[in-house]
This record gives sequence, structure tokens and C-alpha cells, in this order.
Amino acid sequence: MKAILVIITVVLLVLLAIVVGSRNADMITVNYLIAQTDMRVSTFMVWSICAGFILGMCTIVTKYLALKVKVSVLTRKLNKLAKVAP
Repeated sequence: MKAILVIITVVLLVLLAIVVGSRNADMITVNYLIAQTDMRVSTFMVWSICAGFILGMCTIVTKYLALKVKVSVLTRKLNKLAKVAP
């Protein structure tokens, strides 16, 4: 059941992306720090969303790994205290 919901959600998001992409075919100029390029609005939207997703995932993974290290340290302290207690 969960897989069906995921598939339906992905299909709906792809259809939404196709509709939005087809409605935004105008060209824009994008200025980078050292360069400049012309691209369609829909292409710029895709690159922006991908960059945001990647930055968000990096943030989540960093926080997750920091919490895993903290749990590991606290588990070691707990085990050490459990051995000392009579």
C-alpha cells in the first residue's frame, strides 16, 4: 500500500513538473559570480530545485551523523558506568 502511494505521488510530481516546464519556455539571463548564461526558466527552476535538494540532504546527513556520534559516545559512557556500579 505504501509503495502504491509513493508511486502515485512521484507520477503526480512528474506530471506537475511537465506542466510547469511547458508553461515556462521564456529565456532568462543568469549571472554567476564569474560567468553569465542564457537558459530557459524551466531549466533554471530544475537546477535551483536540485541544488536546494542536494544542500538540504547534506544538512540532514550532517546532523544525522553528528547525532549518531553523540549516541555512540553516550552509550559508551553508560556502559562504563554500568560496569562500575555494583
